Amino acid sequence: MITVADILALPAFEQVQPLVLCEGAELREVHNVGILDCAPDKDGGYESYIPGEFIVTNLGFAHDDPELSERSLLVLIARGVSGIALKKAYRPIVSDRVRAASEAAGVPMYLYDGGYHEVVAYQALDLIRRDSEQSDKGRIMDGLLSGHDPHAARAALYELAGATGSTVQCIAASPKADDECSLYAMLDAMTVVLAEFKRDWDDVVEAVFAFRYHGALLALVSYAQPPAGVRTRSESDLTMRLLAAGQVHLGVGEETPLSDGDMSVREALAALKTAQVEGDRVVCWADLHHDAFRAAANEGRLFWRTAALHRALLEEHDDAHGTELAATAEAVARAYGDLRLAAEALHQHPNTVRYRLRKAKDVLGMPDSPDREFAFLLGLVYLDYTNPLLQP
Repeated sequence: MITVADILALPAFEQVQPLVLCEGAELREVHNVGILDCAPDKDGGYESYIPGEFIVTNLGFAHDDPELSERSLLVLIARGVSGIALKKAYRPIVSDRVRAASEAAGVPMYLYDGGYHEVVAYQALDLIRRDSEQSDKGRIMDGLLSGHDPHAARAALYELAGATGSTVQCIAASPKADDECSLYAMLDAMTVVLAEFKRDWDDVVEAVFAFRYHGALLALVSYAQPPAGVRTRSESDLTMRLLAAGQVHLGVGEETPLSDGDMSVREALAALKTAQVEGDRVVCWADLHHDAFRAAANEGRLFWRTAALHRALLEEHDDAHGTELAATAEAVARAYGDLRLAAEALHQHPNTVRYRLRKAKDVLGMPDSPDREFAFLLGLVYLDYTNPLLQP
């Protein structure tokens, strides 16, 4: 939805001065933009202007006639337009009667310096057109997130991004400035970044696409089957490029099989929400830890995938370094955080268990986590291993 505030944020409006303020004025929806360049008697009482249309004019046709200026603006306000912007070029005359009618009808009026009316109209109509196109894509994404069907997920991701690769990853973004113009300016910048990213990583990136989803932007990257290390480097590179493109918050989802693409979108949106609340520029799903489990509480598949992610991090470290962090973490989870019981089960000294837990905290990026908090996390990570109700 495009509002009066979004129109006034267009580059063509170099300087805007409120003339008549109305409660909630800048939230009024704008359906179209029109240029007022004639008296009402030449247009059947301005019948061509529709309710919800934003009007730009300089009242030049009135030739400084106060009566004609007043009559024109009163008829326009009566048409239920969303707002009126008067260009200062001809020093338009606005009577007290017009001001009163504007306030009574809730139709805001502004004085502005800036581009020609045609420039304003072009920018505004382009914004409205893009908003309509992006809304269509948003409806496809709403359908994708309404449930889980692997075939439907693949079809939706192909329709949105032309994705046919092995895996897909979502990065959600929101500009720090809260208006549609900033959102679309960031969308343009993100589209350029993604194109350059695909060009530079063409051997691993199969398709890229960005679009607006409600108040956020979603970037989808479809990968072929790159080695894990290469994909990790490419993700880091893309994140840095997006941060350099503007003042944004980013939420980074995990790479998933294409048929599970909705999962990466859910992860990215949850991570973005955390970034916005905490004021961080980037939050990755893998770094949310407890918050990830909270976000997954209403998404069964997301919960188990999050647990598997944390287990995999420990297991990969064990494989690479010959350690036993995963087994130790599972034993601590089974012992509900009692390190002595865990040590007995592992036939190890309690100090060995404590040392391994410190290493496990480092691997999971939680070096300062208190033991009780970390034990609670491990209970969630190994829930399907330790909960007898979930055992086959």
